[in-house]
Amino acid sequence: MTRKFDLIAIETGSAASGATSRCREAGWNVAIVDSRPFGGTCALRGCDPKKVLVGAAEAVDWTRRMKGRGIQAAELQIDWPELMRFKRSFTEPVTKRREDDFAKAGIAAFHGRARFAGPTTVRIGEETLEGRYVVIATGEAPADLGIPGR
Repeated sequence: MTRKFDLIAIETGSAASGATSRCREAGWNVAIVDSRPFGGTCALRGCDPKKVLVGAAEAVDWTRRMKGRGIQAAELQIDWPELMRFKRSFTEPVTKRREDDFAKAGIAAFHGRARFAGPTTVRIGEETLEGRYVVIATGEAPADLGIPGR
């Protein structure tokens, strides 16, 4: 049996979540699909966690560069397990919160890899979804710079 939607969004990052939310608010029947944990790269593996890790490295770097200039910090180091626990304290709740938000908004959420079976038909395992529109919001891949150390 094919389930019909006005919009099917592939992936659950900020682009897909924004599109599905606005369309749902406009009264559309909306579905969202992701093969990875809900939340997208930025919130789970990219932008947000990177800011914490880079911030920790910058704090250590600045402190070391200020040594002898009014800053003293004996045995300054990053406690990696503690830093990772801190990072996970805000990345781990994202998936459940995002899924709960979709459910509360009336957005049908599907876990699995979306495969096109037609121009606007998507299969997720045995499930078939047909959309009036499909948004592919899978992000971008970085460009290969072709230089040593890339």
